[in-house]
Amino acid sequence: MAHSDTKTLYGAISEQMPPAGGMHVEQGGKGRGFPLGCRHCQDPQCVRACVTKALYMSADGIILNDKRRCIGCLMCFIACPFGAIEKGAHKTEAYAISKCDLCTSSGQEPACVNACPTKALVFENPDDFSKNRRAKYLIELAASSEAAIS
Repeated sequence: MAHSDTKTLYGAISEQMPPAGGMHVEQGGKGRGFPLGCRHCQDPQCVRACVTKALYMSADGIILNDKRRCIGCLMCFIACPFGAIEKGAHKTEAYAISKCDLCTSSGQEPACVNACPTKALVFENPDDFSKNRRAKYLIELAASSEAAIS
């Protein structure tokens, strides 16, 4: 929805050329999927590989794509070690690639995080995420230990 003309779910689905998504779900084993999106690397190989400088890092560290400069060489697609860049057309640019741009222009969480019906997506610094996950585990462990002692 964030990249649609209408900015509504029904409108985005109904558009003649639906907006390109920046994140997709890879299917893993046993019917499980995992979200795959740009990690906005500090030393982005995709930006280094882009011969036209269509991919660039903004001042706040977000890897953005100037679709008007893209010539469709797919060097960024090949260079991304995470497979987070998708090839394909975008609305009017026949050669543009698609990738996550965090769609956080208003300073809020990305639209995919807000729209996730299961709340499986979180927008958090990886170090903070690990720290919070460990803290939650220790709290659960302490609670189960207390229950076992009682």
